[in-house]
Amino acid sequence: MKKDWKYILYISAAFGLFVVVKLLSPKQYNWNVTYSHEDKNPFGAFALNELLPSLFSEKGIRHSYKTIYEMRDSLRNRENILIVCSNFSGGKEDSDVLLGHVAGGGTAFISAQYFLGHFADTLGLQTYDSFFNGGDIFKTKDSTVLKFSNISLDTTQLYFYRRDNIHNYFNRFDTTRTTVIASNDKHQPVTIRMKWGRGNFILNSTPLAFTNIYLLANKNNEFLSKTLSYLPAGPVEWTEFYHMGRMEIGTPLRFVLTNEPLRWAYYLTIAALFLFMIFEMKRKQKIIPVIEPLANTTLDFVTTIGNLYYQSAEHKNIAEKKIQFFIEQVRTRYWLNANQRDKVFIETLARKSGKPEEDVKRLMDVISAIQAKKVISKEELIEFNKQMENFNS
Repeated sequence: MKKDWKYILYISAAFGLFVVVKLLSPKQYNWNVTYSHEDKNPFGAFALNELLPSLFSEKGIRHSYKTIYEMRDSLRNRENILIVCSNFSGGKEDSDVLLGHVAGGGTAFISAQYFLGHFADTLGLQTYDSFFNGGDIFKTKDSTVLKFSNISLDTTQLYFYRRDNIHNYFNRFDTTRTTVIASNDKHQPVTIRMKWGRGNFILNSTPLAFTNIYLLANKNNEFLSKTLSYLPAGPVEWTEFYHMGRMEIGTPLRFVLTNEPLRWAYYLTIAALFLFMIFEMKRKQKIIPVIEPLANTTLDFVTTIGNLYYQSAEHKNIAEKKIQFFIEQVRTRYWLNANQRDKVFIETLARKSGKPEEDVKRLMDVISAIQAKKVISKEELIEFNKQMENFNS
């Protein structure tokens, strides 16, 4: 018992030392871009999630990690769809559901640096990276400005951001159905409203502007609220699939593993239990005798009986037994009656088994020929066996 206390003391001291180090060390921020409504790190969307209830009804905001196609049956009429991601490349199925929902009177707000795939092709959209493709990285200022272009809003208010985060704009769109809402300091459109059927798409090319680090700076939250004012009052479906993926099917420990204190506590607990098991095993584990399992002699028995028939030249008997096995196999696997080997049976068996119809017909002919004879030769038995192996392969 005294030895057990020694190990417990070592583990407790190591755990206490780790807690003290973590408490005294400076807080480390995670700079990964997540756009997650639960993430309080700089590039998370916790602030956006907190601001949404002031713009829409709190009960009307739903979060999910589903694709637009998976949401098709749950989408309500004129419901707003919210998507914030780095790249939006909706496939044909997702795009068709999204376009149909908006055409029926719904509104979709999508903020992404790049619009790709079937969705972009249908709307004629294209974004451009002015920072990395413009050739003037070292000549431009460190900060950029966003402002509203629509005269219905305050076009004099400026919103400041880092240029290396806010540098995409729309360089191609259908001007006949599009209104520019906001632009950058180079008068390049970053937010547009595109009419589609009875609804509208509100598209934005600067998703980082809606992350925590910028929404909490100066008056940048006004840029969000005025942009989302183009969405009609009503329920909002915010899907994070297009950046976070399908997180709801992850491990049940996702909440523990995504919180650093809980994650380290979990790891230390597992490590302590592992060490305890090792020490206990070294002191108390006895040798476990190896008990050989009973040998399965069924296969040897079948082989012996088969050799006995073969050496006795009972080729017809062997073939009859293989035919009976084949009939039972067809009945249990394909739910067919192999005793009626007509044209319909051959076509059905070929379709279900995936074998060519000619091979199936050839096998049926061989079976019929064997059953019609009283005695068959060794060569006929070998040929029949090859046909059976070819069918079962």
